[in-house]
Amino acid sequence: MGVDKKIKKFLRDAIRVAPKISDKGEVFELRNGLVSPYPQTRKDAIRKIIQQMTSGKDVSSLFPDVLKNIATQDIEQKKLVYLYVANYAETHPELCILVVNTFVSDAADPNPLIRSMAIRTMSMIRVDKIMEYIETPLRKTLADDNPYVRRTAVLCVAKLFQLNPELCHELGVLNDLQSALSDENPMVVANALAALHEINELDPGCIDVKKLVSENVRRFLNVLNECTEWARITILESLSEHKSVDPMESREIVDRVVPHLQHVNPSVVLISVKCILMHLSNLNTVPESLYNKLSTALVSLMSTPVEIQYVALRNIRIILDAFPDLLKKELRIFYVKFNDPLYVKIEKLDILIRLLPADNMKQCQMLFNELKEYAKDFDHEFVTKAIQSISQLAIKVSNGGEDTHDKFLNTVMEEFISIIQDREEFRDISMICIGDLLRYDSDSNLIDNASRAQLVAIISSWQDIETVFTSDLGSCNYIWFITNYTSESLETKLQPLVEIFEDLGTLTQMALLMGAVKCHNSVSGSFLENILQLCTTDVHDLDIRDMAMMYWRCLSIENGDQVINQLFDRHEIPKLHSTLDHFSPEMLKSLLQELSTLSSVYFKPISQLQHRSNDVHIIKNKNLDELKGMATNEILKNQNDDVLLDMGNDSGTRSTGVLDELNDLFDITGDMGKVNISQNKNNNNNTSSSHATDLLDLM
Repeated sequence: MGVDKKIKKFLRDAIRVAPKISDKGEVFELRNGLVSPYPQTRKDAIRKIIQQMTSGKDVSSLFPDVLKNIATQDIEQKKLVYLYVANYAETHPELCILVVNTFVSDAADPNPLIRSMAIRTMSMIRVDKIMEYIETPLRKTLADDNPYVRRTAVLCVAKLFQLNPELCHELGVLNDLQSALSDENPMVVANALAALHEINELDPGCIDVKKLVSENVRRFLNVLNECTEWARITILESLSEHKSVDPMESREIVDRVVPHLQHVNPSVVLISVKCILMHLSNLNTVPESLYNKLSTALVSLMSTPVEIQYVALRNIRIILDAFPDLLKKELRIFYVKFNDPLYVKIEKLDILIRLLPADNMKQCQMLFNELKEYAKDFDHEFVTKAIQSISQLAIKVSNGGEDTHDKFLNTVMEEFISIIQDREEFRDISMICIGDLLRYDSDSNLIDNASRAQLVAIISSWQDIETVFTSDLGSCNYIWFITNYTSESLETKLQPLVEIFEDLGTLTQMALLMGAVKCHNSVSGSFLENILQLCTTDVHDLDIRDMAMMYWRCLSIENGDQVINQLFDRHEIPKLHSTLDHFSPEMLKSLLQELSTLSSVYFKPISQLQHRSNDVHIIKNKNLDELKGMATNEILKNQNDDVLLDMGNDSGTRSTGVLDELNDLFDITGDMGKVNISQNKNNNNNTSSSHATDLLDLM
């Protein structure tokens, strides 16, 4: 007989009823599925609702029907309902208060999974009224015998602190949170540490996190190997911010963190590198083997997906500014691959120039040949960056001062001459790079006269200058070149730019003014006066206007030519020693402390990035009746939207039904009231309310 009942129950629970095709829309069908007498049909309806919810559709109008399915022994179904409730806990917190007593009851369930789900969902409800219900469950779950429940509860403390900091202090849960750092379970320790950091961010003066970390360094090191990868990140981040009291402590931290450089998760690798680098300065001696391990760890990131490679390259860029020799043996690892996306190629080119040892001529020549191949690519932006890298390489190598290095500069100049002759679309970047090379060679004369003469002949032959250059910096370098290296037909070459003076960029306008004044003996007085007039009347940039007025007054006085010549001799452009960008010492220090964070990708300290707002929509100072009224209005508003799409004639009947269902929920909440957990469990089995009885019978 008992076997027959089990078979019948199994068949009943396994039955699925296909939804009927209706002209009232999908929401109507889902609502019918939620009140089906077949458990499996109800579960399928909940799954579809979760699918709609994750796709961005508002299904809050089904809230009463979904909540009726929370009282079930099916763990999977309960998880789905909790997921639904958790989603609307932030957007519709007033709805979630209706079933808070169910959460309280589940917080004492024998199943630890249900206990953790209940306390987590309660902490997500942004209603200050929830604090009256969550105190007892939170205290019990913080001292729960199951570590999974405890690690969920410690995170709930941070969420509740955002809701009501004063009450958290009164309840003493912050002390319980600090005590959790001594928990025997590594995950509880890591979650408690994460919660403390979150609370410290919300209220910096509330808890001395640095002191807590300092007191528990050895504890963190002991649990590090037993944590999950994300828990390790939390602990390693705290260890990287810790200031060691002596070199011995730094040595111990470094030794315990080094094994994590081989972790499969790139985030763990990056945060481990950061932690080690932060403690290197405290070590008396740094063995070469440690640098090799750091180098190997960073190189391993180049075998990850391209998105992670990009993040790694941005972090490596910061590290190389502080430790330029860290990856000096790994040049070939950063060669561009044919299938690399453009953003990775650009970052690799930047890294290659920084890694190259200037004293190794063989590697310099190899990299130069590699960059020449990159310059033949079809992607315009990549080729532009490759041409710029060739110029940066030449300047870096020539700084060595040896004869072979000087010859390398002439080799590069010949390559640029070839580019400006054969590839007109790259004249902009080529002109910029040629200007950089000539400024670098301004007082050394390493570039032979034949190359200079060839350059003058080619650049002087260009026609329609106003259309040749597309960038402000390119046309600026062109004006600088012809005013310094040519004297024939200077006015004719500059006249097309003067005619479109107002449309020129600021740098080009400045270069045109300085070039005309410097070569005032080679141009007519009307041409020079025209430029000065434009710079003083038609230009909005104050620097250009002030400089034009100064030049005009100098030219108008007696012996003005001598004054102008002395000005330009005194303000000769200084020699370039490098065109590579470097961070300032303050910026570099800040970025090193924020490695593996978003600031390392944007090259901006966190203080300069836009912070997420801590202002969360919290419903305060509302009693239970007011919350019920808000919930009713919210659901009826969504229900009315559904009725607009309803082609049937029973809209008034449906609205009445929704009110009845809401009253059912309110009756359940009212019957349970503010009772303890044991009373809640008894009421689940022996309730006197007819509505509650019907609901539990349905389940």
